[in-house]
Amino acid sequence: MSRAPKQPIIYQEKLNLSPEIIRFATPKEPAIYRAEKLKCNSLVEIGAGIGGQTLAFAKTCKKVLAIEINKKDAEILKENLEKLKIKNVELIVGDALSKEVITKVEKFKPEIIFCDTARKPEGERLIKDIEPDIKKLLKEYSKITKKIAIEIPPFTKDIDSLKEEFEKEFISLDKKLNRLTLYFNELKEVETSVISLPKKEKITSEKIETKVNEANSILNFSYLYEIDPALTLAKLENELASSFELEKIKIENKEYFLSKKPYSSEFLSKYKILAVCENKFEEIIKNLNLLKSKKVILKFNISPENYWKERKKYEEKLLTGELETYLFTNKNQAIIAKKVQ
Repeated sequence: MSRAPKQPIIYQEKLNLSPEIIRFATPKEPAIYRAEKLKCNSLVEIGAGIGGQTLAFAKTCKKVLAIEINKKDAEILKENLEKLKIKNVELIVGDALSKEVITKVEKFKPEIIFCDTARKPEGERLIKDIEPDIKKLLKEYSKITKKIAIEIPPFTKDIDSLKEEFEKEFISLDKKLNRLTLYFNELKEVETSVISLPKKEKITSEKIETKVNEANSILNFSYLYEIDPALTLAKLENELASSFELEKIKIENKEYFLSKKPYSSEFLSKYKILAVCENKFEEIIKNLNLLKSKKVILKFNISPENYWKERKKYEEKLLTGELETYLFTNKNQAIIAKKVQ
């Protein structure tokens, strides 16, 4: 998954760490959110890295035991703790599944254990490829506490191969999929949830099955909505749609919502439909000029290397105008819209 390398970590303004160093660290907003959710007296963090999440735990927990196997990352974390004069974090450099580290954790007597796993940078996501071994970790650490939370890649294909009871919580940051945390045993509240940060709008799975009508045509609708990828992966679109009068439509094999009146949600990017025409270049240009469009953001499938060439093809045909428009296309239709709050 993309780890949003440009997002700052907590205390970034004081630590002044480079983008390369914070590339895989937990961004500020998710770190603060999870630290508040897992607030307790004593917490163990496995896979602390350079401390993106650790520094947030230090604010909400009385004492933290941070475990990191990578010596270079552990050294950066140590320096960060010293710079910030944080005294309630103990750092262990070692393998969380080693007998020595497990014994130290037992003596620490944590209320909660949190693990940020490591994964391959590319390729298929499977439980067996995640480090430390989740099944071994659960077996060993469940003897110490039942309250365990583990972050794993959101696109892991065989999550349900884990036998334990857990909640899947997807985190969206600025309408982009950012994290997936599994909350085991006593930390589980529902089957699946998704939260949008920084506003903290949350949707949870319902026991009652919800259905959303499929729109036959985009005509007669005034608003088009892009759906947050985190909501789609969590399979909770219907739970959101059931709160509003929304219908689904597929545009280039991607699902969108439609409505006749405007609705607002942190999980939706809203567009006002300005025109619907044939998906022919001349017809699109004609409508863009009637709308006095100046910029055209292309929202159809196109390779990144061809994007600006294709966009220029449209914009060089535009006459004087001021409007920024968005162009969605299906096989036969083109939808011209503007983004609204």
